[in-house]
Amino acid sequence: MEKYIEIESEKVLEFLRGIPMSASTVRYYSSCYRTIAVYCKHYGISVFTEQDSRDFSEFQMKRHKDGKIGLVYALTLRKAAAMLADSIAGKELVWERRNYSQRRLIDCFESTLTEFRDWLAPSLAPGSVRVVMQMVRQFLGYLEDEGIRDFRDLKLSEISGFVIGALPRHKNNTLNLTWPIRKFVSFLSNVGLANINADGVLANSPRRVKVLPCFTTKETESILGAVDASTALGKRDYAILTIARGTGLRGEDIISLKIEDINWKKNEINVTQSKTGGHITLPLSPDVGNAIADYILNARPQTDNRFIFLRHRRPHTWLGNGPTGATIMKRYQENMELEHKAGDGKTFHAFRRTVGTNLIRAEVPLSSAAQILGHKSIESTKRYISLNDDSLRVCCMDISAYATKKEGLV
Repeated sequence: MEKYIEIESEKVLEFLRGIPMSASTVRYYSSCYRTIAVYCKHYGISVFTEQDSRDFSEFQMKRHKDGKIGLVYALTLRKAAAMLADSIAGKELVWERRNYSQRRLIDCFESTLTEFRDWLAPSLAPGSVRVVMQMVRQFLGYLEDEGIRDFRDLKLSEISGFVIGALPRHKNNTLNLTWPIRKFVSFLSNVGLANINADGVLANSPRRVKVLPCFTTKETESILGAVDASTALGKRDYAILTIARGTGLRGEDIISLKIEDINWKKNEINVTQSKTGGHITLPLSPDVGNAIADYILNARPQTDNRFIFLRHRRPHTWLGNGPTGATIMKRYQENMELEHKAGDGKTFHAFRRTVGTNLIRAEVPLSSAAQILGHKSIESTKRYISLNDDSLRVCCMDISAYATKKEGLV
């Protein structure tokens, strides 16, 4: 048993060497696998499964909480355990950011989720698929807690119970709650796993769109001015922020840019949007082009990876789908002359709202602004009109001819 765990651990270490990881990092993970081997011997574990990985990780996080080990070591042990379980299960080893807090559902629910994702993929953009899957996973977790193990036992009372319980978290947009569940129930009916009509419970309600503010010129200058562009990390972050300010691209689309997406001869950026799947071509302005070039030529790690923006530390892989924009903003927030509170809209996505608002202020036709921003519907672009205060004032009616009874209305 010990020899088997040792052999599988060495496979993971060999994978880390091939990334390549530094020799010191490989040694660090090697010590993690010695800890895992001791754990397996103590509990008589001969095959380290995914469940063993979760149990081991919970045990190590408790040790950290009790002050016995540091947080970094506990997190590294968790990642090492997950990779070992993948290796033993015959999965392809990949270095990626994992969502360890994601609940593992019972096997039949997990397999149905996989089928549902494949059913959704041809009709929805990848970003929409992720939104639907996250909500449906919560729904299935609720069903599991309610003792439902077979979709044939699903009743309207369970669906309404989940919706009512989740509603307080979706006051501003109930559609993001009901639409995914409606899709899933429709899927269950189509494949014969359930026979239930939830249209009455999941009736579409009007979508409330909260218009958040954009950045002022002073605020954008403050954000970019907080970045130390003389360092490798600063050059990368500065380039990402400059693209956001200059193009209005979504954060996930900026992170997904590849070397071949920049046409230096034509001064263009070619993007396939992750949210809509649509392709757009945007002009490459001098400030944006210079920031990207400075990063590629003077700070980007030497690697064959085709993504432009890479991890600053080894392994120099793609930044992935994590909260990169939020992470960057948080990194420089202390040095910004910009106060940010939860729900105030002063986030990375505000760069996109700023570009949209500036297009409307410049009297760019809505249809053209929609093309630049990559909106499928012009209705999405219209919301930026409400941020154009100067033009809205022109539309105000003169009320001087109407008598008022309160001084504050004069």
